[in-house]
Amino acid sequence: MPDLFFLPQKKGNGAMLFSIQETSSGPELSKIGTFDTPEEPRLIAAALNAALQGQANALAKVHQCAASLPGPLKKAVIERAEDIEKALRSGGGSAETARKAARALTETLGRPNLAMLSFFSTTACGDCVECGCAVDEDCAKCLICGPDGHGCGECGPVGMTPRNAFVLHHVLRDLSDRTYFTARSSFWEYSLPDSVETQTDWFLLHCARAYDDLASDLLTGQIPEPRCLAESVALGFALRNIGGLRTESIRADESYRALPASRFDDDWDFLPDAMAFDVGDRAREFLTSDVIEEDLWDEWFQPYPGVEPRDQDRGFRR
Repeated sequence: MPDLFFLPQKKGNGAMLFSIQETSSGPELSKIGTFDTPEEPRLIAAALNAALQGQANALAKVHQCAASLPGPLKKAVIERAEDIEKALRSGGGSAETARKAARALTETLGRPNLAMLSFFSTTACGDCVECGCAVDEDCAKCLICGPDGHGCGECGPVGMTPRNAFVLHHVLRDLSDRTYFTARSSFWEYSLPDSVETQTDWFLLHCARAYDDLASDLLTGQIPEPRCLAESVALGFALRNIGGLRTESIRADESYRALPASRFDDDWDFLPDAMAFDVGDRAREFLTSDVIEEDLWDEWFQPYPGVEPRDQDRGFRR
């Protein structure tokens, strides 16, 4: 039975690890084992989910995490990893299906799988032929790269660190919460550019979902890449909202501190210029203007040409 999603569940001082499997009668919950601490199953679940979604280094991470486990538990985890590997090799695994399952399950459970964020890179180093940096080294220690990594043409700032992903995810979800509130209460929460204030509740609900869609990308290990103008505006507005006391409170979160640290944490200056975070001139017009002509709103939720649209059945948060 193919695995759809792996889920840790705290039990006393430890935790249990489950697999949600696809059967002919619908999804079923299968227990993999019980762990003495909650950290191990949380990371193993994240690695297995990342493997389902096609991340290259995820299976190696599963084997690394399982190495110190007791015999039967180690065997159960490795068998799951091998099943995923076989499915990927045979072409039977679908990364997009796994991402959709992860989104649906985490939203249904109301509990984001934040451990997935640990799979973002903490350093840009990686067997560089120019300067000799190795995968497990930090460019800051390299005489050629220098402290910012810009001295080498192959190394440099990473696109997204685990802790920056946590901050961005938190900001996106917060803006979504406030936009939903605006749509349902008619009280303007300043969760969108001023140019949007005159739009309908229907429009605001779709903007709230755009924030959620971008946040869900992060929980599947992807750097958010807007698929329509609304998502470009939402991402640009979220990046502008990073900083200040609100972001300081996010950094104090226990889940934030548990993620791998990077010397690029809090280095947001480069993000708007990175390819994935270039929201485009069209979005910047909506971000900076107070009033927009009525005939310019029609295109907001139309998928960009050549980009796979979001699932039309994904619904809205309640």
